Amino acid sequence: MGAGPAGIVTAKVLLENGFDVTVFDKYERVGGIWSPGGCYDGLSNQSALRLFEFADLPNRLRFASSVDCQRYLEDYARTFGVLDRVRPGTEVTSIRPVDGPGRVGASGWLVDSRPAGDEDAPVRREAFDHVVVASGAHHHVHVPDLPGRESFRGTVLHANDVRSGTFTGKRVVVVGGGKSALDLATRAAREATSATLVQRKINWMIPERLLLGTVGYRWILFTRLGEALLPRYHDPACVRPVDRLDDRVKRVLWRLVTRDMLISAGYTRLPKRLRPDRPLPFHLAHAGVMPRGYVRAVRRGLLTAEVGAVEAYTDEGLRLATGREVPADVIVFATGHRRVFPFLDLEPHDDTGRLRLYRGIVPPGVDRLGFVGFRQVFNNIMGVELTAHWLVRHFLGTLRATPDEQGMEAAVDARLAWQERVLPGTGGYDFGPYDIHCADELMHDMGLPSHRARNVLAEYLLPGGVAHRYRGLTASTTHRRP
Repeated sequence: MGAGPAGIVTAKVLLENGFDVTVFDKYERVGGIWSPGGCYDGLSNQSALRLFEFADLPNRLRFASSVDCQRYLEDYARTFGVLDRVRPGTEVTSIRPVDGPGRVGASGWLVDSRPAGDEDAPVRREAFDHVVVASGAHHHVHVPDLPGRESFRGTVLHANDVRSGTFTGKRVVVVGGGKSALDLATRAAREATSATLVQRKINWMIPERLLLGTVGYRWILFTRLGEALLPRYHDPACVRPVDRLDDRVKRVLWRLVTRDMLISAGYTRLPKRLRPDRPLPFHLAHAGVMPRGYVRAVRRGLLTAEVGAVEAYTDEGLRLATGREVPADVIVFATGHRRVFPFLDLEPHDDTGRLRLYRGIVPPGVDRLGFVGFRQVFNNIMGVELTAHWLVRHFLGTLRATPDEQGMEAAVDARLAWQERVLPGTGGYDFGPYDIHCADELMHDMGLPSHRARNVLAEYLLPGGVAHRYRGLTASTTHRRP
């Protein structure tokens, strides 16, 4: 379910392993958030060179537009025979297990679908042996429920709904502290009569280039040596000697990285109140790439940046917890998305809203069901490709070792405890900067070598969280379905 990056690469791997595949997607074109209507107009990715590509189809674009990203994904789907398996404009309304003996899902799954947006259309029910949920994490928008909405005379939007011309001639307020919020606020500074960004706290943004602007960020953050500076990964099988660096040494090095990041991203040219108040690697999992023009817009007075919680709507805009009132014609909430699965006849979250999936992929105690795209890392397109290979092997029973239900539950508990300590606020989804460690974990489960470079220096010093290092993985993981 889903024809974004996660859905099309999973379909490709399933086809290569002999499965008969059907892909449902509510949009008319493949691409997920990169497809027309998938997100706000003008969306661009934050991937440096060779980061937005699958292993079997090179892509030389960097920091590409949504149009270019969608075109690449459509080319990929066409090249590997996935496009003909997609049912565009089709909404899945229900997924539930077939009644039968054994565990949930052991007898397969029933999928109900109908034309997207037509609630009166008849529902089509089909039975499938396996189901993969690849619906993405950016489709159920979250807009805070604030008092006074009925009194505000302007327009309230989520970031997903911003289109060309939305800001022209308007007083615009953008609420949020992530990459999309800064993106849209920078755009409003160019197009609107006035532009204000309201952030509850200042999150870290990564500059395109580090070391005082001399080196692309992938050469620092996407290397084994760079990841070795992070708190130790939760899976002992993925911990290497370099990861055992003394914590005191790590703290010293992170202070240096923090200082460089403040300079390279332009934070030192902003007032102190607009700089992150915690040193790295704190909240690095939530970091995006600093939008071009943001610092310049703030410094030139084209964009007003406020720090504080939003308290309520007023007739003319918003009132902040500080008591300040911000006038607006258009209020845009770039406040993220709710990761929910209303179509699924089981609840994969625990009581606190954390996603309980073994390896971030399969629910313990449930058969023939997997999730792809919810084990998120910085380079998520590579992450979903490796996840697809792992899941297909899981379906075929060819993983090196898979614990029983009790063992899976224990592994989920241990991983969630680690995430709460090291990656707070990620809800069991985000693995943030641990691209290579996450890849190692899946490769270990598949019984494949995790070292992907020709020599030790290249393995540790060159960018490793990139898909082309895993080229040829299809041949080594293909196990035809009986």
